[in-house]
Amino acid sequence: MKDKISYLEKLRKKVLTHLIIIIVASIIVAITIGIIVSPKVKAINIVLVIFIISGLVTYFLLNLITGYKKKFKDYKAYYKKLMVEEPFQETFGHVNFDYKKGIDKDTIKNTGIMSLGNRYYSNDYLQGSYKGVRFERADIKIQNRVYTGKHSFTVTYFNGRWITLEFDGNYNFNLQIIGKGFKHASTKSSFFRKKECRRSKIELEDKVFNELFTVYAQSDHEAKYILTPEFIDTLKNMFYAIDGNFMLGFIDNKLHVAINTNKDAMEPSLIKNLYTTIDVQKEIKIIINIIEKIKPSLYLQFKWNL
Repeated sequence: MKDKISYLEKLRKKVLTHLIIIIVASIIVAITIGIIVSPKVKAINIVLVIFIISGLVTYFLLNLITGYKKKFKDYKAYYKKLMVEEPFQETFGHVNFDYKKGIDKDTIKNTGIMSLGNRYYSNDYLQGSYKGVRFERADIKIQNRVYTGKHSFTVTYFNGRWITLEFDGNYNFNLQIIGKGFKHASTKSSFFRKKECRRSKIELEDKVFNELFTVYAQSDHEAKYILTPEFIDTLKNMFYAIDGNFMLGFIDNKLHVAINTNKDAMEPSLIKNLYTTIDVQKEIKIIINIIEKIKPSLYLQFKWNL
């Protein structure tokens, strides 16, 4: 593994050096053209436009001629395999990983726990299983582009990891746990909704938990079966340890975990070395901890054997 990381680190430095050369060359060309045209053009604005356009054209031409784009793609593909796929593979055995694929928008929409804007992106899809529980994860970005006359602005609703755990059984759950600081959740708690589709806010006996989380459910009985003392402790520990605000949603027989980190965690950085980038082990521990804490609660509720 060390040899692979060492090779990848050398590859990163080569790609970074390549990029720096292209950027420096583009700036030099832009400055040279700016100096040549400035005596002939009196308007500073026009000179500035020429400077920017010449720099951008040079950058894209050098990018194309030198094959930088392909080299970065090769580095990215190897990075994803080594730093993302292999750690999951070592922990869970066989996994399916496709960094170009994601979780489709309809899947998130059908959960009814997340507000959706008019822009949706997803990649870094991975699927596996642990102790009989199937899971999948992907990076997701949800945005809403708002147009107001001549102006527009974009609001990011979610940018982070979405993990789905699927439990065997004919469950019919509808429970939502929203961590403090998590925004743009869809609670379906409005009185204008049909009663059978409405979630109600509930509070538990644990005061610390109530300060950190807001719970919406269609059944108090169901919520208390799932939110056992052990699982509540797990959620409280996650709140302080996880790198972002998060929300959980039990929908039918699936548990959705949305972690809003405000970044695409699985993307390689050319500037930072590989030893200071992502730590996939944190996400692996999240999956293992949730399954080990929640699976017994679900199975005991229906008196199934583990």
